[in-house]
Amino acid sequence: MLLIARASQDEILAAFAPLPLPDDPDRTWHVGPTAPSGWTAAWVGEETTLPETWDLVLLGEVGDPRVVRVRTGGAERRFAWDIHDAGIPGEVPAAIAATLGMPGTEAAFRLALEEHLLGETTAEEDLALSQVAEALGGARGRNGLPELENDTFREVLLDRGDASRRRDLAERLTYEESGWVLTEIGGDWFTVHSPDTPEIGPGPFDLDGASGADHPVLVLWRGSGSGAVLEGREDLMELIQWNTGWVEQIDDSADRATTGEALVEAFGVGEGARRLRDLCAARTVDGDPLAQLLELLDIPRTALLVLDDDPSAPEPMSIDAPGGFLRGVRRLFGGRG
Repeated sequence: MLLIARASQDEILAAFAPLPLPDDPDRTWHVGPTAPSGWTAAWVGEETTLPETWDLVLLGEVGDPRVVRVRTGGAERRFAWDIHDAGIPGEVPAAIAATLGMPGTEAAFRLALEEHLLGETTAEEDLALSQVAEALGGARGRNGLPELENDTFREVLLDRGDASRRRDLAERLTYEESGWVLTEIGGDWFTVHSPDTPEIGPGPFDLDGASGADHPVLVLWRGSGSGAVLEGREDLMELIQWNTGWVEQIDDSADRATTGEALVEAFGVGEGARRLRDLCAARTVDGDPLAQLLELLDIPRTALLVLDDDPSAPEPMSIDAPGGFLRGVRRLFGGRG
């Protein structure tokens, strides 16, 4: 369920504190930072008692029926409909817009709800509600809505390889429709990202698996804070994030320790191993945690220029068309490039 309440993060955390830890980790709660307008968003797996003084909107989809609750000035209204209904209750979009103080957005709310909370295609609750949140998120900046999800806005993949591998991969990306580009950042390191969809990056299996490289790759991201994902060639994954402003029900200390050890082993960190473990253990970090991570892993900080779309970032590697075309033909017919 997606809750948007006119209450502080601390107040929502206090209301959620009595909830038991569910068996399914996907049903735990997550509470976001409070917007200057006073609204806070949270995701929770079950309805709980909330103070009657809170103005709120609750979007729920636990099987049937689909449920929307709105409360303003202590007066609450509840709307429900079946997935087989022809449409949502007509009053719902206006009730949401009025509760959130967003006049003129009724059509947008109706579209989001009809698309994501109506019909058989919305059986997965978290996916459907995430789509609703995404549909509403465009209005967040100008209407005072809080951050609705722990989002990723920019992402790059970091890998390494010699000049021949970098050129072969850059050439392949040039002639694919993925939109990814390769940028050399120093030494044998390079980044792969999409300028058109910077929030979606490739995984290790989207690169040339036949290169013989067996080391993990590192994905860096910015969004609601910063983070990194260590991905193995066998689809192993360790995730770490900092400064998101979100609070989760589950204590992730053990996962953070595991990620720290995995990074130490993957990158052969010696003298700075303790500092790396301390960095991974921290949820809030002064300064840029990604800059500190790259320093400890001995990876060129130029990667951050690419991630942040800095004007001083190096240009992506370009491949001249004639050579690339001929090499592609040779590969197509089994020749050696």
